[in-house]
Amino acid sequence: MGYRILLFDCDRTLLNFYSAMRAAITKLYLKYGAAKVTEEMIDFYDAWNNSLWERLENGEISKEELVYSRFPVICARYGLNYPGKGKMETDYILFLSEGHELMPGAKETLEALHGKYRMYIVSNGFLDVQTRRVEESGLKEYLEGSFISEEVGYAKPDGKFFDVVMERLGNPDRKECLIIGDSMSADIQGGVNAGIDTILVSTKKPTGYEYSPTYVVEKLTDIPSLLNQV
Repeated sequence: MGYRILLFDCDRTLLNFYSAMRAAITKLYLKYGAAKVTEEMIDFYDAWNNSLWERLENGEISKEELVYSRFPVICARYGLNYPGKGKMETDYILFLSEGHELMPGAKETLEALHGKYRMYIVSNGFLDVQTRRVEESGLKEYLEGSFISEEVGYAKPDGKFFDVVMERLGNPDRKECLIIGDSMSADIQGGVNAGIDTILVSTKKPTGYEYSPTYVVEKLTDIPSLLNQV
């Protein structure tokens, strides 16, 4: 039977989130009072933000709590001017949406797979941010659509996220679907929860988990040849 539907994670899989984040947080720090932006300031935000996303994936906080927990802590740490709930958060989302650098091999991989598979984005990001970034990256022409957690109503790795995706795709056989991503906790766990095979894109073999990806590739461009063999 083989695979027919490929569900690609967006950030760190197809799009370079780190470069978009660096540019966005630098603009934000400067706008709200930083005299200069150091690597430590960027690294602290990255670690703090990742910890909040991990808590979201574990069901410990809501998306709203994630959004409004980030910048009061940042401002207090670096003496920035927090303008009150909403303004700084909105500016960051706008700045982040401007970043659409591709991960290595992303365009080449989708080009190679285009016409052979139905391909979609499955992302825990924000709807406006991800929609703009995918459009401006040039990848939209290869994709049939996107499923973003903010609009779906659930976040990966919750199996309900993929239940909604499957329903909107017309309830295909899940054995014909494949989730492709970089995150063990969101993408691979999500696939396990949903009963869908997975590809982990990583140069490191995952260890210490109670679950495993169906396949592991070191780079995106390895995927077409892998799919030709399965």
